[in-house]
Amino acid sequence: MTAVGRAFISHWLVENIFDKYFHPDLEPGFSTQLQSIVSNIRKFAPPCHSTEDEESLAAKIINWRLATLEGLADTLRAPQATIYREKLTATLNEKLIASLQMHMNDPAPPDLNGGVPMIIELAISIAQHLPLESREVHIEYFPPGHGIVPDFMKIESGIPALTAPILELDDADRASIRSMTSKHDDNMSVADQEQAHVQGGQPPKEDKKRSMFGFGTAKKVSGPPSLGNRESTLGQGGSQQSLAQNPPGSSGGPKEDSAPPRVRMAVGVAVQIRGKSILIKAPVYST
Repeated sequence: MTAVGRAFISHWLVENIFDKYFHPDLEPGFSTQLQSIVSNIRKFAPPCHSTEDEESLAAKIINWRLATLEGLADTLRAPQATIYREKLTATLNEKLIASLQMHMNDPAPPDLNGGVPMIIELAISIAQHLPLESREVHIEYFPPGHGIVPDFMKIESGIPALTAPILELDDADRASIRSMTSKHDDNMSVADQEQAHVQGGQPPKEDKKRSMFGFGTAKKVSGPPSLGNRESTLGQGGSQQSLAQNPPGSSGGPKEDSAPPRVRMAVGVAVQIRGKSILIKAPVYST
């Protein structure tokens, strides 16, 4: 249950704070619009075909963000800014507590109201400083079914294995997983991809030291993640197979490829400086 709680809270914080608000000291609706602009600059940018293209896009986003903050300097220093931050904190407290209570047995744990505000205040403090960074710091949560990305994930163990096999994915689900995992290729430069190809795609060793979000313990990205989005191949025919046909896996018959590992549950977030380094890997349990 601890792992499930960490997974739920991690996903909730990314979706409702880091991906939603540009700065907590601004009016929430305005802050949401600014964050949407930041996301759309990268989302609708032409594909990057070289290191220079990737660096140019990152510089464009960073310069827009810092110029926007400079233009809003008087607003961020106004007394109203503190009121906006306090109201946003209180609203997020209520929403997270309500979301957690929906998945708990009645009555809810007595320390719920005491623990949630600490989490929200810490997240708000981080969100307050992220826009001031002169680098493009990105916080991401990997949903269940996402391909394993060794450069961005740390594989955890210690929870019971699944009691039932995972159902085979249909074509739509496979396409969805490929779409989710392939976006990491877009965030990596072409030079990084060539370097990873030369090095055989070996994932870097993990740093043992980590701070709250890993700031100060940055880790160089050696290449693009191994996305593992290969489709599984199943034996065809079933009971309709000819008796003369060799069974799958035999020396003369077709071989079955095991399905690539996917994220079963992520119990934390990944933090990276796009195209440069990984500050912290996301702890995940694989299928």
